[in-house]
Amino acid sequence: MNININRNAQTTPTDFSWQEGMGNCHAYLLHRTDVLEHIKLVHDELGIKRIRCHGVLDDDMLTYQRMSDCKMFKSVPGNQKIEEINFRQVGHIYDNLLSVGVRPFVELSFMPSALASGKKLGLRYAPNITMPKSLSAWSDYIKRFVRFLIDRYGKEEVEQWYFEVWNEPDLGCFFAGKQKDYFQLYEATARAVKEVDPLIRVGGPSTSACKWLPEFLTYCEQNSVPCDFVSTHHYPGDAFGNFINFNNIKHMFSASQRAVKEHRKLSETMTDMFFLPEDAKRWDKGALAKMDREAKAKVGSRPLLITEWNSMAVFGSPVHDEKYSAAFAVKSCLDLDNTLAAYMFWCCSDLFEEQFMLPRPFVGSFGVVSNDGIPKPNFWGFRMLSKLYPNRLALPEACEIDCGAFTDGRNVQILLTPQSGDYFENKRHEVELSLDFAASDVTVQRIDDDHCNPKRLWKEMGSPDNLTRDEVASIRERSKLTEEPLPFAVENGKTVIRLSLSTNDVALITAHA
Repeated sequence: MNININRNAQTTPTDFSWQEGMGNCHAYLLHRTDVLEHIKLVHDELGIKRIRCHGVLDDDMLTYQRMSDCKMFKSVPGNQKIEEINFRQVGHIYDNLLSVGVRPFVELSFMPSALASGKKLGLRYAPNITMPKSLSAWSDYIKRFVRFLIDRYGKEEVEQWYFEVWNEPDLGCFFAGKQKDYFQLYEATARAVKEVDPLIRVGGPSTSACKWLPEFLTYCEQNSVPCDFVSTHHYPGDAFGNFINFNNIKHMFSASQRAVKEHRKLSETMTDMFFLPEDAKRWDKGALAKMDREAKAKVGSRPLLITEWNSMAVFGSPVHDEKYSAAFAVKSCLDLDNTLAAYMFWCCSDLFEEQFMLPRPFVGSFGVVSNDGIPKPNFWGFRMLSKLYPNRLALPEACEIDCGAFTDGRNVQILLTPQSGDYFENKRHEVELSLDFAASDVTVQRIDDDHCNPKRLWKEMGSPDNLTRDEVASIRERSKLTEEPLPFAVENGKTVIRLSLSTNDVALITAHA
């Protein structure tokens, strides 16, 4: 295929909304030094500005404690009325984030047991996901929390944060209530935040699959409820419905039975149960961009933040550790058109425990940094995106593979990926680039089977369950992104570049004038 690039073509600003933030599991893990090292890495190397996490108000954050919470005091009279509210632990994790250069993106979740109307828990780390038994008591608690933050960090700093109410209230594993319950919870929370400081940004509904947006905005407008931004999530598969169906459930039971019979490890079993590449083949290419456009049309002039997205919403999927995820991330960001206020990848670190915290080096977790702190292919995809020139060039025709061209006014970059949702596809693509100026040199950075592929290096070591420090250092060094000379020709004042790419490879070519 041939791609013609005119350095003087019309330009639009390069979209860097993905740098506005990134997710990172749940709040308690932000006490860990290794997690903070991973966050510092994505800030320093990728330009990530904010970190969003679940569960900042969970019981393990110790914000609301009662004497009755401790078994040894179960028999003390009035033990449920002897209590204390203190946000010190939240302050500690937010101090940690600020110390490595990122700001908190405050997700107000989940429910402290002392305020909860029920006992239903979600996920492995057991957050209470019920409504408060008293919206008034919840509002008072939220006001105390916001005052704590302002006292600790100052009004001007906190006003630069986002406050998002809850996480995916449309899913039963995150919220034990109905839509109307969430809307009431949102209203009480938003009013409480604004009562303390009207300039703090608050929004929602933080739903999965871009759900509830018109209904949420209608509720806010009809009831004069504050809403400074709209947030939602999407993953491939959302476009045609939840991947859980009868056949998939049957597959999961079969996989668990095989695991018992064959004495498989937990990490292998999770992959066998939940990684369904045949389903992924059915996903429409560019489905996330389509959902973005539809969501923005529903939201109108309000800022729209996609606060979670990834190549697959399935923990234990090999794609998260391989070039598949890098190609998907690059393609998704190439589809951005400067209409979103934030496009926050889920997530930063593989140290992640919604289901299990699996300790092996590569387990198909959602992060861009492995358990051992090794940047994965998707990390390097974002690194390429972070280095793009500020102006994006219009291309004269649609490309057979995903392509973006960028300029600083003199030099030109071309970012290419033959992205595909078919995990097993392995096509070769011969590409010829024609630039309308004579380059002095041309370089290429690659993500493919031989470049930025730490999982392959680990497998060559025999896939050990644990890596030594020297082995980690070796893999990091051998799998880092490198820039290499790329052959080119100058013909009649134009630069001609030829290269070959396989499915889900990524290449960033830079031509210097």
